[in-house]
Amino acid sequence: MRTTLLPFSLLLTTLVCATPQIPDSTGLPGDNFSLRGALELFKNAKDLDAFEQALNTEANHVNNLDLDANGEIDYIHVKTIADGDARVIVLQVALAKEDLQDVAAVELEKTGDAVAMIQIRGDDELYPESTIIEPQEEVKEGGRKAGGPSAPAVQVTLWVNVWMWPGVQWCYGPSWYGWSSPWYWGYYPQWWRPWRPFGWGYFWGFPRPYYGWYHPVHICRVEQAHNIYAHRRSVSSTVVRNNTVVRQRSNAGDVKPTAPVRDAKPGRVNDPARKPARPTDKPVTRPTTKPRTTPQKAPSPAKQPSRTTPRKAPGNHGGKR
Repeated sequence: MRTTLLPFSLLLTTLVCATPQIPDSTGLPGDNFSLRGALELFKNAKDLDAFEQALNTEANHVNNLDLDANGEIDYIHVKTIADGDARVIVLQVALAKEDLQDVAAVELEKTGDAVAMIQIRGDDELYPESTIIEPQEEVKEGGRKAGGPSAPAVQVTLWVNVWMWPGVQWCYGPSWYGWSSPWYWGYYPQWWRPWRPFGWGYFWGFPRPYYGWYHPVHICRVEQAHNIYAHRRSVSSTVVRNNTVVRQRSNAGDVKPTAPVRDAKPGRVNDPARKPARPTDKPVTRPTTKPRTTPQKAPSPAKQPSRTTPRKAPGNHGGKR
């Protein structure tokens, strides 16, 4: 009996350890975008076009942002900045035609032959200041990878060489060029199906097997990439205004998680380019529900004069006017 329960208990312990703890809500919009998930998608993307599509795919559970508060998930645009061996992949949302807000920046540097470092930095308007995530691994003190029953108790965490990531290979390959999303506010690809945002707790409850490979750090290892991006950052006045109250509550220690929002089926897009939803102050041409119509009685026909009554001549009314 004891030998039967032991494998099950070990499996249960493994599953519990592999499940990430739901982070505390900061009350900021960045709670609804996974920086770790974005790094994982970039790692496996063959190019930036595939990366942008992966960011905007509901099944990946990375993007849950609704910065313009229209009840639909925002489309994430991708663009690049380059200088020498530094690359910056900017993730951006367009709230209006000329109202842009950066979500995060994937900062990448080549530091030697077949050696590259990467970090993703959340924008300060969406995340707590200097929120940086990077891939890490634990190694033994002698430099060997951690693991096995003889592994020492003390582990050393080191940065990871990401040169062999497909996304990194593309950025430094012969096909590299200054890439920018072909889509913009009001016009989106046909494959995109916007969906309603999930509640915060429900969004972070999705399985994230990559969670343990990416960790927050408090040091910038890619200074050249960050310096070329810092003065080109886009900030939306709408987001700044909306975050003012949240930051005041945060300083007062009264931050509450965002209210849960019921999920709905993704919207349908039939046109090659999807235009933004109609403003609420304009009439809708197609009501969602047909008004209930009550059959009306046909008006009773006017009484016709009897055929036996002689008709009066025109102009002769024979009575008082």
